[in-house]
Amino acid sequence: MNKYQIMLAIVPAVVVLTGFSGCERSEADEDRSATAIASVSEDGKTITFAAGNPGLRQVTVSTASKGSITTTVIAPARVVANILPGEQAGRVLLFDSPDATTLYSQYKQSQANENLAVKNLTRVQDMFQNQGATLKDLNQAETDVSNAKAVRTEMEGRLRAAGFEPRELDETPAGSVWILSDVTESQLSEVDKGEDVDVTFNAFPGRKFTGRATAIGDVIDPVTRTVKVRIVMRVGREKILPGMFAKVDFGDPKSGVIVVPITSVLTAEGRDFLFVETAPGVFTRREVIISPPEGEQAIVLRGVREGEKIVTGGTMLLKGLSFNY
Repeated sequence: MNKYQIMLAIVPAVVVLTGFSGCERSEADEDRSATAIASVSEDGKTITFAAGNPGLRQVTVSTASKGSITTTVIAPARVVANILPGEQAGRVLLFDSPDATTLYSQYKQSQANENLAVKNLTRVQDMFQNQGATLKDLNQAETDVSNAKAVRTEMEGRLRAAGFEPRELDETPAGSVWILSDVTESQLSEVDKGEDVDVTFNAFPGRKFTGRATAIGDVIDPVTRTVKVRIVMRVGREKILPGMFAKVDFGDPKSGVIVVPITSVLTAEGRDFLFVETAPGVFTRREVIISPPEGEQAIVLRGVREGEKIVTGGTMLLKGLSFNY
C-alpha cells in the first residue's frame, strides 16, 4: 500500500470521530455556552440575553400583582399580673415576682402620700388666708407636695421600666390578666397596638384564648433584640396564674400586598434582591425589603410596583451572572 492509499484510509476515520464528539455534547455544556453570550453591565445590575439565547429557557417571569396572605408572628410570653376581684378593696393585684409586688406597693403608697400632702396644702392655704397659719407653714406644705410628687413620679418610672403602666394597672378591671410578650425586632412591623391576638398557655394545651395588645414598648433589648408587648386578657373561671408561660400569635390576614415566592428572592451581602425584566431578555437586579417569610411566600414591602415583571424561576442563574459566581 503506497502513502496515498494510507491517507485515504485515515480521513474517513477522522470524520467519523468528529461527528461522534458533537453528538455527545451535554445540555449543560450547551447552556453554559449560551449563558456565556449574556451581556452583564452596570456592575452586575443588568443582564441582557440575545433573542433566542438558550439561557432564557431557564428564566420564568411573572407579573407582580396584589394579593392576600396570612402572617404568623408567634412570640413567647408570660403572665406578669392578675387583677382579682376583692371583697373590700375592690381589686387585688398579684404579680409574678416579689420585686414587682413591692414596687407596686411603693407606688400606691406614694400616691396616697401625694394625695395627703395636697389635702394638707389646701388646708394650710385656707388657714393662711384666715391668719391661722404662718408663711413658714405654707412653704413647708408646698415643699411636702413637691417631694411627694417627685417620689410618686419616681415610682411610676420604675414600674414602667419593669413593663407596667401604672395608670393602666389602676384602670384594668378585675378579672383580667396582664401578659408580657417578647417580639423580635424583625417582626415588630407585624404588631399593631389595639389588635386582637390569640394566646395559648402551656397549662391549657389545645385551648386558645383571645387578648388585646394594649401597648408596645419603646426600647429594644440590646441583648435579645426584642421589644416588650403588653396584652390584656379577660379570664373566666380558668385559673390563669402569674408566672404562667404562654405563646401569643400576632398574625392576621393582609390583603392588597405584593406577594412573591421566597425562591425568587436572593440574598447577598446581607441584602435582599429581586430580578425585574425591564425589556425582553433584559433583567435588572433590584434591592427590595421583604417581610419575614410565611411558608413559601413573602410580602414585598418596598422595591417592586404592581404590574412589573419579576423573575420567579432561574434566579440562581441570574445571581451567578450578576455577582460573577
